[in-house]
This record gives sequence, C-alpha cells and structure tokens, in this order.
Amino acid sequence: MKNIHQPIKDIMFYYASHPEDSTILAILKKESIDSEQEAKDVLTFLNLMCDKIAEDAKNNVVVLKQPIHTTDAEKICDVMEDYIEDQGYEYLVE
Repeated sequence: MKNIHQPIKDIMFYYASHPEDSTILAILKKESIDSEQEAKDVLTFLNLMCDKIAEDAKNNVVVLKQPIHTTDAEKICDVMEDYIEDQGYEYLVE
C-alpha cells in the first residue's frame, strides 16, 4: 500500500475513523495487507465506505476540505481491488 496515492489512503483513513474501525485503521497504519482475513476485512470496508460516500455525495458533505463524490469511491475501490489482487487474493475480489 506504500505506492498507493496518499489522497486515496487519506479518504480511507477518514471513513475508517468515522465511526472508528480499528481493524481497518491498523491495516492502513501498517500500509499492508498480510492475510486473507485482512483482505476480506478491507473488501467489506470498501463496500461500506462506498455506500457512505454515495450518501455523503448526495448530501454535499465535505471530506478533507473537498466535496466527496461517488467517483472518488469508484477510484478507491478500483485501486484497492487491484492491490488486493496483486497481493495474491484475487479470488476474493468479485
């Protein structure tokens, strides 16, 4: 995850912090997915985050000093799913 652009990690960190998801925050802090369970946890989080971003976009919520958009969620999911596949957990990505 070290090569993933910082804005993507920042948005994920924001949504993992509201409400606090200690599992995802720990993965983000260490900047790696090291097990199948962590990959599953991140994929579950991404689904929840995308739903929340869609809701926030509809309500014109500002995240990290910018309005959030559903395209942000799509980009994050694409990047993270590619990362998870590259880590050998492609069978988890639908």
